[in-house]
Amino acid sequence: MTITLPSPPFHFAEGISNLRDLGGYAISPTSSVRRGFLYRSARLSTVTPAGATYIVENLGIKTVYDLRSALESEKSPSYEFPSTTRRHVPVFMDQDASPEGLALRYVDYASEDGAAGFMRAYREILRGGASGGAYRSMFEHIRDQPDVPLLFHCTAGKDRTGVFAALTLRIAGVKDDDVIGWEYELTERGLAELRAEFVEKLIEKMPAFKENPASVDRMLGAKAEAIKAMLAWVDETYGSVEGYMKKEMGFSDECIRTIRRNLVIEEKAIL
Repeated sequence: MTITLPSPPFHFAEGISNLRDLGGYAISPTSSVRRGFLYRSARLSTVTPAGATYIVENLGIKTVYDLRSALESEKSPSYEFPSTTRRHVPVFMDQDASPEGLALRYVDYASEDGAAGFMRAYREILRGGASGGAYRSMFEHIRDQPDVPLLFHCTAGKDRTGVFAALTLRIAGVKDDDVIGWEYELTERGLAELRAEFVEKLIEKMPAFKENPASVDRMLGAKAEAIKAMLAWVDETYGSVEGYMKKEMGFSDECIRTIRRNLVIEEKAIL
């Protein structure tokens, strides 16, 4: 099955799902998040040579940040792109945090109040992303290498990747959480071709879910309410995303200003 995805923000690189540019979102009437600098995707283990060529030559990606655990990386080794540096920066070193892995640990994903279930997982992702250095490494890249395009991914490009993307859009100056929620929900379209595989793996590990497809939908979904609840929790707990970055990752105000400056371009948004 071939899925037609809007471009922008999606790109098609053969063998990579959920690949899209994080730029193009409005900050002010005359400024937006830079395009052609930050990309997000699902796993890279199934990319074809043609897809790899597109990543390197068309998108100009020079650094890949792999947020998967050691277990996930061993089970599904990442493709090594020519002329590109892969940095393995796990959010969780030893945990399977793929969609089905998180779903099994947080069975309240299946509750009718899906956002609350996701929040348990996303609070852990926020802690792991900060304490393990994964999120700091990528923010440092944005601060120190603004001319080096990067791609960050986990298994599905949904949870660990989605949390970092939302934090980045907030830091860039995107004030409307509905916009950030819309960007997060694009993952449901980006993962459409992989959905059957994730459902099969989840039911294999927990056969009871076969009789409750609505629960599976909630567990594997990417609804705006989940990422907006995460941002609300960050605001309540730290005062802002900037507060989270200062307290949990040690960034100074000057570092955050530089990160923000490197994410923004003075031009009208296209998304």
